[in-house]
Amino acid sequence: MPAVRNAIVAGAGIGGLTAAVGLRRAGVETIVLERRSTPDRLLTGGGFMLWHNAVLALRELKLDEPVAGAGVEIVYHEFRSDRNRRLARWDVAPEAARHGAPALGLRRSELNALLMDAAGDQVRLGARCAGFTQDADGVTVLLDDGTELRADVLIGADGIRSTVREGLRKGHDLPLRYAGYTAWQAITRLRGEDVVPTGTFFNLWGRGGLRFLYMRLNEDEVYWDAITADSVGASFDMLAKSRREVMAEAYRDWPDPVPRIVESTAEEAILPIDIFDRPPDRAGGWGRGRVVLIGDAAHPMTLNLSQGAGQAIEDAVALVRLLSSHDSVPAAVAALEDLRLERVAGMVKTAWTIGAMGRWRSGPLCAGRDLFMRAFFDSVGRKQSYRQMMDVRF
Repeated sequence: MPAVRNAIVAGAGIGGLTAAVGLRRAGVETIVLERRSTPDRLLTGGGFMLWHNAVLALRELKLDEPVAGAGVEIVYHEFRSDRNRRLARWDVAPEAARHGAPALGLRRSELNALLMDAAGDQVRLGARCAGFTQDADGVTVLLDDGTELRADVLIGADGIRSTVREGLRKGHDLPLRYAGYTAWQAITRLRGEDVVPTGTFFNLWGRGGLRFLYMRLNEDEVYWDAITADSVGASFDMLAKSRREVMAEAYRDWPDPVPRIVESTAEEAILPIDIFDRPPDRAGGWGRGRVVLIGDAAHPMTLNLSQGAGQAIEDAVALVRLLSSHDSVPAAVAALEDLRLERVAGMVKTAWTIGAMGRWRSGPLCAGRDLFMRAFFDSVGRKQSYRQMMDVRF
C-alpha cells in the first residue's frame, strides 16, 4: 500500500508546486497553501538559470519541454572582468548534448505559471499555514483563519523563513547566515542582438566588491543582477537617489553594455535582495515523522551556482519518488535527507566560497583572482562545476 493518500504542501513556489504536480500525477490528493492572495502577487520575480540537472528532474514530470519552450537555451557561460577582459568561456552546448538536457534562461514567473497550470485547482491562494500537530496517523494543519486540514504528510516548501520549519524547531533555530552582499535584480526592455546576444550568460567580476550578471530572456527583454558587497553598498545614498541612479553610478565605468542595461531599466523594476544561506552545520534535520522540508525551507543557498531553484526541484522529485515507494511516511521523510543531504551541503559550501571572492575590494587581490580564473576556470573549474552539478540524486 502507498505510504501517502493525501498531502498538504505549504508554499506555492517552485519546489512546492513541483512536489504538488508530482504527487498529483502519482494519484495523491494534494492541497497547496499559499499565503499570497492573488496570482499577480505570486507570479513575480526576475530571471534565473535552470541548469541541465533541473531540466532532467522536470523531465520526470514531463515538464521539461514546456519549460524549455518558455525559456532560452544557454549555449555559452562567459566570465569577464570589469575591464572587459575575457576570463573564461564555457561551451555549454556539448554538455547539453552529453547529458540530454539543455541549460535554460527564463523568467521565474514563467516557470511558476507553468507549474501552477500543471497543479490545477490544488492551489489555495490567501491560505497560510499557521501551525501543525502530528500523530501516528497523520498531520493536522492549522490555517490563519482557524480552519483545520488533515493529511498523511505536510511538506514545508514555504521559503527561507519557513513557518513549517519554525514549527519543527518549536520556535528555536540557529540564525540564517548573511552573505555580506545584496543582489539588485531586474528585467529591462532592451532589444538588439548586438547589445546582448541570445544564448550567452554573462558573469562579470569587478573590483571594489562589485559583480554584474546578465542574459537575454527573449528578443525584447534582458535580465540582470548587480551584486554589491556591503563594503561598497554602505556608501550608496538611498535617501537622495533612486535605485537606478545608485546602480548607474556604481557601474558607470564598466564596459558596455552594462551602463546601457542599467540606464534602460525602470526604477520600479529594480528589486534589492539581501542574500542569506544556512550552512550545513546549523541547518539541522529536514523533517520528523510526517513533516518534511524542501528547498529554501531546508537548505537555502546563495545565488552563485544558480542552483537554488534546481535543488528545490530535485528535492520535490526525490520526495515524490520516496513517498511512492515506501510503505511508511516517516521512513520516506528520513530517506529524503539521507539521499540529498551530502549533495546539497556541497552546493551550499561551494556557492558561499564563490560569493566570498566577489566581496574582495583590494586591487591586487582582485587581479590575482582574475588571473586564477583565466588559468583554471576553462579547465579545472569547468570540470569540477559539472562534476558537482551532474552528480544527480533524485
